[in-house]
Amino acid sequence: MLFKFNQQKAYVKHNYIRLACWGLATISLLPALSFAEPWDSKFYNPKPTKDDVILPMPCDGSLVMKKVFTPTDKPLDDVKVILGSNQKELGFAEYATPNYIAGSFSDAGKERYYLIGKYEITALQYQSVMNDTCPTPKISLSFPITDISWFDAIAFTDKYNRWLLANQSKIKSINLPNGYVRLPNNTEWEYAARGGSKVTESEFRESRFPMTKNLENYAWFSGAKSANGKLQLIGRLDPNPLDLYDILGNASEMMFDSFRMNKLDRYHGQQGGMIVRGGSYLTPESSTTSAFRTEKPFYDDKNAYKSKDVGFRLVYTTEVMNSNDKIKELDKEWSELGSETDSTKNGNVVGELEKITKQVEDEKTKKELNQLNTLLRSANQARDEQRDRSIQSALQLGAFLCANVSDLNGKFEYNDNLYKTMINEVCDSKEADTVTDDNMCSKVKLDNLKQVVDESKSARDFILKYYSDTIVNTASNYEKNTINDQVKSTQFILENSGKANMSDYLKLYFKHINQYIESGKIERTAWLQTCNEIKGKK
Repeated sequence: MLFKFNQQKAYVKHNYIRLACWGLATISLLPALSFAEPWDSKFYNPKPTKDDVILPMPCDGSLVMKKVFTPTDKPLDDVKVILGSNQKELGFAEYATPNYIAGSFSDAGKERYYLIGKYEITALQYQSVMNDTCPTPKISLSFPITDISWFDAIAFTDKYNRWLLANQSKIKSINLPNGYVRLPNNTEWEYAARGGSKVTESEFRESRFPMTKNLENYAWFSGAKSANGKLQLIGRLDPNPLDLYDILGNASEMMFDSFRMNKLDRYHGQQGGMIVRGGSYLTPESSTTSAFRTEKPFYDDKNAYKSKDVGFRLVYTTEVMNSNDKIKELDKEWSELGSETDSTKNGNVVGELEKITKQVEDEKTKKELNQLNTLLRSANQARDEQRDRSIQSALQLGAFLCANVSDLNGKFEYNDNLYKTMINEVCDSKEADTVTDDNMCSKVKLDNLKQVVDESKSARDFILKYYSDTIVNTASNYEKNTINDQVKSTQFILENSGKANMSDYLKLYFKHINQYIESGKIERTAWLQTCNEIKGKK
C-alpha cells in the first residue's frame, strides 16, 4: 500500500495557520518548501511481492519490510539457534555460538515475528528523513547509503521514529502493531540472513543460504565477475529465502549491539566496537558468508568511523513490557517455567519445595531453598526445551517415513505387476529355458525381474518396520499431550522450510500415534494403506 499523505503539504497548511496568528514574519519560511510526489516503486521496491509490508516515510516515501517468523507462540517462547561457522580460522570472531531468537509480534495467535528491511536503506530514504527539504526521487539515489557513522544511523532511526509517532494512523491503516525501527542486533540479522524458518536445520548451518545458482547471482562482492569495485543499486540480484536482497555483499551492514568475541560455547564478556555483517562489494568471494562478522571502531582518530562500503538496514520491533496486561501475562508465564505436574515420575518437586519454603521461618534457610528452587526450575526448563526439540525431530522423521514408505510401496507394486504380467500374459514359462538370454522372456531376465521385485518389497518392509518402531518409541517416550503441543510448531517448520507436502503425512503420523496409544496394537498394514492414500491424493 502506498500512502498519499504529504508531509510537506501538511507542513505548509500548518504554517498558513501560524501566519494568521503570528503575522507576516512567518512568510519567509514558505519559499523554501517544496511539494513532494509519491515515489515510484522502482526507487524503493524494484522487486515487489504480495507479502511486502510497506511503511510510510516522510516526503511520501516508502520503506519495504518482510516478516521474519519464528517457531514461537507465547511471549516467553524462544528458539535456540547456532550462529557463526565451524571454521577455526578467526574462531574468536566467527565460531559457532548458541543464541536464542523470538518474535516481537503475533497475528491472531500465529507464530511470532519481527520485521526486517527487504533492502538496505538507500540514499533517497536517508535524505527523506534527514534533509530539511524533500529529495527528488531518481535512480542515482537508489544506491545503499554509505559513508555514514553508526551515530548517523542511530540519528536516522530516532528521527524516523519521531515521524512515525506523529503519523500513527498510517501504521494502523496497514494493520501493523505499534513499534519502532532500529538497527538489527547480531542474532536478528544472522537468523534472517541464513533464511530463518524458511530453510531446514541443515541448510541453516551452511555457510550461505541455499542457492540454485552461483554466488554472483545473489551478492555483490569484490572482483571483475561481480561488483568490480563499485557499489550497486538495490534489488538487482536474487534474494535469499526470506526475500531479502543484498543481505550478503553490496554494503556491509551495521548492527545495534556491540562486538563480542567467541569463547567456544558462548560470547565473551567484553563489549567491543561496532559489529559489521554481510560483507560488501570490497569483500572477497570466499569471505562473503552468513557467518562473516567483523569489528569496526565507533571512532576513527578524531571523528566517528565512516566507510564507503558500510551502510545499514532496519528492523521493526517493540519493547517487551509494553502494557500492564503484557506484564501480567509475562509474570504468569514465567512462574510456570520449569514447573512440574503431578504426573511426573517424581511428583511435583518444584511445588513441594515451594510449600516447604513457605513454612520455613529462618531467613537464611528460606533464601537457600529459593535458590535451589530457581536452579531446579532452570534445569527443568532446559530439559523441557530439549524434550520439545526431540519431539519435533521425531514428528518430522515420522512424516518423512510415511511419505517414503508410500513411495517404496509404489515401486514394489509397479515391479510386482510387471513381473506378474510377464509371467502370466507375455511369456510362456515352458519356453523360458529355450530362448536366448537377451530375450525378455528368458529365465535369466525373469529371474532378474523377480529379484528386483523381492528387493523392492524388502526395502518397503524395512521402512514400514522403521515407521512402526518410530510410532511406538514416540508414543512410549512422551506423553500424548506433550506430543500434541509440538504438532503445531512442527507443522510450521515443515511448511516454512519448503516441505509443505509433508504436512498431510505429519497429521497422519500423529493420528497413528494416537491410535497406538489408544489400542496398543501394531497395525502396519493399515498404516501403510493410509500413507498410500495420501500419496494417491497428491
